[in-house]
Amino acid sequence: MKQDNSRVIQSRSIHGFSFFGFSFELLAAFSILAFSILSSCGKETLEIDSPSLNYFPTQKGKYVIFDVDSIVHSTDDNENDDSVYYFHYQVKLVIDSSFTDGEGKERQVVVRYYRADTTQDWSVNIVWSQSLSSSGAYMWEDNVPFHKMSFPINSQTEWNGNDKNTMEEEMYHYDDINAARTLNSISFDSTLTVIQRDDNNAVEAIFGKEIYASGIGMIYKERKDLRKTSQIVVSGTEFKMIVSSYGE
Repeated sequence: MKQDNSRVIQSRSIHGFSFFGFSFELLAAFSILAFSILSSCGKETLEIDSPSLNYFPTQKGKYVIFDVDSIVHSTDDNENDDSVYYFHYQVKLVIDSSFTDGEGKERQVVVRYYRADTTQDWSVNIVWSQSLSSSGAYMWEDNVPFHKMSFPINSQTEWNGNDKNTMEEEMYHYDDINAARTLNSISFDSTLTVIQRDDNNAVEAIFGKEIYASGIGMIYKERKDLRKTSQIVVSGTEFKMIVSSYGE
Protein backbone atom coordinates (compact mmCIF):
# COMPACT_ATOMS: atom_id res chain seq x y z
CA MET A 1 0.00 0.00 0.00
CA LYS A 2 1.21 3.43 -0.82
CA GLN A 3 0.44 6.37 1.38
CA ASP A 4 0.48 10.08 0.71
CA ASN A 5 -0.95 13.28 2.21
CA SER A 6 -2.15 15.25 -0.86
CA ARG A 7 -5.33 16.02 -1.06
CA VAL A 8 -48.07 39.81 5.60
CA ILE A 9 -48.99 41.43 4.70
CA GLN A 10 -49.41 43.77 7.57
CA SER A 11 -53.13 44.06 8.14
CA ARG A 12 -54.46 47.50 8.97
CA SER A 13 -57.95 48.24 10.32
CA ILE A 14 -59.66 51.49 9.39
CA HIS A 15 -61.86 52.70 12.19
CA GLY A 16 -64.82 55.06 11.90
CA PHE A 17 -65.17 54.71 8.13
CA SER A 18 -68.37 56.25 6.68
CA PHE A 19 -69.56 56.54 3.13
CA PHE A 20 -70.83 60.05 3.90
CA GLY A 21 -68.39 62.87 4.50
CA PHE A 22 -65.20 60.83 4.45
CA SER A 23 -61.94 62.66 3.81
CA PHE A 24 -59.72 62.52 0.74
CA GLU A 25 -56.85 61.33 2.91
CA LEU A 26 -58.86 58.35 4.13
CA LEU A 27 -59.87 57.46 0.59
CA ALA A 28 -56.24 57.63 -0.53
CA ALA A 29 -55.09 55.45 2.34
CA PHE A 30 -57.78 52.87 1.59
CA SER A 31 -56.81 52.83 -2.09
CA ILE A 32 -53.13 52.27 -1.30
CA LEU A 33 -53.97 49.44 1.06
CA ALA A 34 -56.17 47.74 -1.52
CA PHE A 35 -53.46 48.09 -4.17
CA SER A 36 -50.90 46.57 -1.82
CA ILE A 37 -53.11 43.56 -1.12
CA LEU A 38 -53.73 42.92 -4.81
CA SER A 39 -50.07 43.38 -5.71
CA SER A 40 -48.89 40.89 -3.12
CA CYS A 41 -51.00 38.07 -4.55
CA GLY A 42 -48.45 37.32 -7.24
CA LYS A 43 -45.37 37.45 -5.03
CA GLU A 44 -43.59 34.47 -3.57
CA THR A 45 -43.80 34.27 0.21
CA LEU A 46 -41.36 32.34 2.36
CA GLU A 47 -43.34 29.49 3.82
CA ILE A 48 -40.43 27.43 5.11
CA ASP A 49 -40.07 27.30 8.86
CA SER A 50 -36.74 28.60 10.10
CA PRO A 51 -35.51 25.24 11.48
CA SER A 52 -35.44 23.90 7.92
CA LEU A 53 -33.42 26.85 6.64
CA ASN A 54 -31.03 26.55 9.56
CA TYR A 55 -29.62 23.32 8.17
CA PHE A 56 -27.96 25.32 5.38
CA PRO A 57 -26.40 28.46 6.95
CA THR A 58 -25.48 31.49 4.87
CA GLN A 59 -23.88 33.74 7.51
CA LYS A 60 -20.43 35.02 6.67
CA GLY A 61 -17.71 33.60 8.89
CA LYS A 62 -19.30 30.26 9.70
CA TYR A 63 -16.93 27.34 9.21
CA VAL A 64 -16.63 23.59 9.65
CA ILE A 65 -13.36 21.65 9.84
CA PHE A 66 -13.35 18.04 8.63
CA ASP A 67 -11.10 15.03 9.02
CA VAL A 68 -10.93 13.44 5.59
CA ASP A 69 -10.05 9.87 4.63
CA SER A 70 -9.75 9.14 0.93
CA ILE A 71 -9.03 5.85 -0.85
CA VAL A 72 -8.08 5.50 -4.50
CA HIS A 73 -8.28 2.10 -6.19
CA SER A 74 -5.86 2.47 -9.07
CA THR A 75 -6.30 1.02 -12.57
CA ASP A 76 -2.61 0.05 -12.86
CA ASP A 77 -2.91 -3.28 -11.01
CA ASN A 78 -4.28 -5.66 -13.68
CA GLU A 79 -7.68 -5.35 -12.03
CA ASN A 80 -6.75 -7.28 -8.91
CA ASP A 81 -7.07 -4.24 -6.61
CA ASP A 82 -3.61 -4.50 -5.13
CA SER A 83 -2.75 -0.86 -5.91
CA VAL A 84 -4.74 1.03 -3.32
CA TYR A 85 -3.67 4.47 -2.13
CA TYR A 86 -4.73 5.95 1.21
CA PHE A 87 -4.85 9.67 2.01
CA HIS A 88 -5.65 11.48 5.26
CA TYR A 89 -5.87 15.26 5.59
CA GLN A 90 -8.08 18.08 6.85
CA VAL A 91 -10.45 20.41 5.01
CA LYS A 92 -12.07 23.61 6.27
CA LEU A 93 -15.14 25.11 4.59
CA VAL A 94 -15.70 28.81 5.34
CA ILE A 95 -18.66 30.93 4.24
CA ASP A 96 -17.34 34.22 2.90
CA SER A 97 -18.87 37.23 1.15
CA SER A 98 -22.13 37.32 -0.81
CA PHE A 99 -22.59 38.24 -4.46
CA THR A 100 -25.32 38.36 -7.12
CA ASP A 101 -24.94 35.76 -9.85
CA GLY A 102 -25.85 35.99 -13.54
CA GLU A 103 -29.45 35.01 -12.81
CA GLY A 104 -29.83 37.87 -10.31
CA LYS A 105 -29.82 35.52 -7.34
CA GLU A 106 -27.77 35.89 -4.19
CA ARG A 107 -24.96 33.44 -3.55
CA GLN A 108 -22.29 33.10 -0.90
CA VAL A 109 -18.63 32.40 -1.59
CA VAL A 110 -17.44 29.23 0.13
CA VAL A 111 -13.67 28.96 0.55
CA ARG A 112 -12.23 25.46 0.86
CA TYR A 113 -8.96 25.25 2.78
CA TYR A 114 -6.59 22.29 2.98
CA ARG A 115 -3.85 21.10 5.30
CA ALA A 116 -2.06 17.79 5.62
CA ASP A 117 -2.47 17.66 9.40
CA THR A 118 -3.01 19.86 12.46
CA THR A 119 0.67 20.87 12.56
CA GLN A 120 0.42 22.59 9.17
CA ASP A 121 -0.95 25.98 8.18
CA TRP A 122 -4.13 26.22 6.18
CA SER A 123 -3.86 27.01 2.48
CA VAL A 124 -6.66 27.90 0.08
CA ASN A 125 -7.49 24.85 -2.00
CA ILE A 126 -10.43 26.02 -4.08
CA VAL A 127 -13.33 28.50 -4.05
CA TRP A 128 -16.91 27.28 -4.34
CA SER A 129 -20.27 29.05 -3.95
CA GLN A 130 -23.71 28.28 -2.55
CA SER A 131 -27.28 29.60 -2.62
CA LEU A 132 -30.36 29.20 -0.44
CA SER A 133 -33.95 29.97 -1.46
CA SER A 134 -37.48 29.01 -0.41
CA SER A 135 -37.34 26.02 -2.77
CA GLY A 136 -33.93 24.58 -2.03
CA ALA A 137 -30.19 24.85 -1.52
CA TYR A 138 -27.41 24.50 -4.08
CA MET A 139 -23.65 24.20 -3.87
CA TRP A 140 -21.42 24.93 -6.86
CA GLU A 141 -18.40 22.61 -6.56
CA ASP A 142 -15.77 23.28 -9.20
CA ASN A 143 -18.46 25.34 -10.99
CA VAL A 144 -20.78 22.32 -11.08
CA PRO A 145 -24.13 22.96 -9.30
CA PHE A 146 -25.48 20.26 -7.00
CA HIS A 147 -29.00 20.46 -5.54
CA LYS A 148 -28.16 19.74 -1.92
CA MET A 149 -31.59 20.26 -0.31
CA SER A 150 -35.19 20.62 -1.41
CA PHE A 151 -38.00 22.11 0.69
CA PRO A 152 -40.12 21.26 2.52
CA ILE A 153 -38.01 18.85 4.52
CA ASN A 154 -39.96 15.65 5.08
CA SER A 155 -39.73 11.93 4.33
CA GLN A 156 -41.79 12.27 1.12
CA THR A 157 -39.60 14.92 -0.53
CA GLU A 158 -37.47 13.56 -3.38
CA TRP A 159 -35.46 15.47 -5.97
CA ASN A 160 -32.74 15.14 -8.58
CA GLY A 161 -29.46 16.34 -7.13
CA ASN A 162 -28.08 16.85 -10.63
CA ASP A 163 -31.01 18.88 -12.01
CA LYS A 164 -28.75 21.83 -12.92
CA ASN A 165 -25.81 19.93 -14.36
CA THR A 166 -25.24 17.38 -17.14
CA MET A 167 -24.48 14.41 -14.89
CA GLU A 168 -26.59 11.28 -14.56
CA GLU A 169 -29.80 11.69 -12.57
CA GLU A 170 -29.46 10.96 -8.86
CA MET A 171 -32.65 11.05 -6.81
CA TYR A 172 -32.01 12.38 -3.32
CA HIS A 173 -34.25 11.91 -0.28
CA TYR A 174 -34.22 12.70 3.44
CA ASP A 175 -33.65 10.29 6.30
CA ASP A 176 -33.33 10.63 10.10
CA ILE A 177 -34.93 14.09 10.14
CA ASN A 178 -34.30 16.26 13.21
CA ALA A 179 -32.37 13.46 14.90
CA ALA A 180 -29.86 13.91 17.70
CA ARG A 181 -26.45 12.55 16.76
CA THR A 182 -22.85 12.32 17.93
CA LEU A 183 -19.97 12.42 15.47
CA ASN A 184 -16.30 12.47 16.39
CA SER A 185 -17.32 12.89 20.07
CA ILE A 186 -19.29 16.04 19.17
CA SER A 187 -23.00 16.02 20.04
CA PHE A 188 -25.63 17.68 17.85
CA ASP A 189 -29.23 18.25 18.97
CA SER A 190 -30.83 18.26 15.53
CA THR A 191 -29.48 16.69 12.34
CA LEU A 192 -30.84 15.33 9.09
CA THR A 193 -29.43 12.93 6.51
CA VAL A 194 -29.59 13.28 2.74
CA ILE A 195 -29.25 9.97 0.91
CA GLN A 196 -27.94 10.79 -2.54
CA ARG A 197 -27.46 7.35 -4.04
CA ASP A 198 -27.23 3.71 -2.98
CA ASP A 199 -26.50 1.26 -5.80
CA ASN A 200 -24.56 -1.96 -5.31
CA ASN A 201 -24.47 -4.70 -7.93
CA ALA A 202 -22.05 -6.97 -9.76
CA VAL A 203 -20.43 -4.18 -11.77
CA GLU A 204 -20.52 -1.09 -9.56
CA ALA A 205 -20.98 0.25 -6.06
CA ILE A 206 -22.12 3.87 -5.86
CA PHE A 207 -23.11 5.43 -2.57
CA GLY A 208 -23.57 9.03 -1.44
CA LYS A 209 -24.70 10.49 1.87
CA GLU A 210 -24.47 13.86 3.62
CA ILE A 211 -25.48 14.79 7.17
CA TYR A 212 -26.38 18.34 8.19
CA ALA A 213 -26.70 19.88 11.66
CA SER A 214 -29.05 22.76 12.42
CA GLY A 215 -27.20 26.06 12.63
CA ILE A 216 -23.95 24.50 11.45
CA GLY A 217 -24.39 23.00 8.00
CA MET A 218 -22.83 19.84 6.62
CA ILE A 219 -21.02 17.76 9.26
CA TYR A 220 -20.50 14.48 7.39
CA LYS A 221 -20.05 13.40 3.79
CA GLU A 222 -19.48 9.95 2.34
CA ARG A 223 -19.08 9.02 -1.31
CA LYS A 224 -18.14 5.81 -3.11
CA ASP A 225 -17.78 5.43 -6.87
CA LEU A 226 -16.38 1.95 -7.46
CA ARG A 227 -16.19 -0.30 -10.52
CA LYS A 228 -16.29 -4.05 -9.99
CA THR A 229 -15.50 -7.21 -11.91
CA SER A 230 -16.99 -10.46 -10.61
CA GLN A 231 -18.00 -8.62 -7.42
CA ILE A 232 -14.38 -7.50 -6.84
CA VAL A 233 -13.52 -3.79 -6.77
CA VAL A 234 -11.08 -3.03 -9.56
CA SER A 235 -11.06 0.79 -9.65
CA GLY A 236 -12.64 3.92 -8.25
CA THR A 237 -12.61 6.24 -5.28
CA GLU A 238 -14.16 6.47 -1.84
CA PHE A 239 -13.90 9.08 0.86
CA LYS A 240 -15.37 10.28 4.13
CA MET A 241 -15.45 13.75 5.67
CA ILE A 242 -16.26 13.86 9.39
CA VAL A 243 -16.63 17.05 11.42
CA SER A 244 -13.69 17.83 13.66
CA SER A 245 -14.78 21.27 14.89
CA TYR A 246 -16.92 24.23 13.85
CA GLY A 247 -17.44 27.89 14.68
CA GLU A 248 -17.90 31.38 13.31
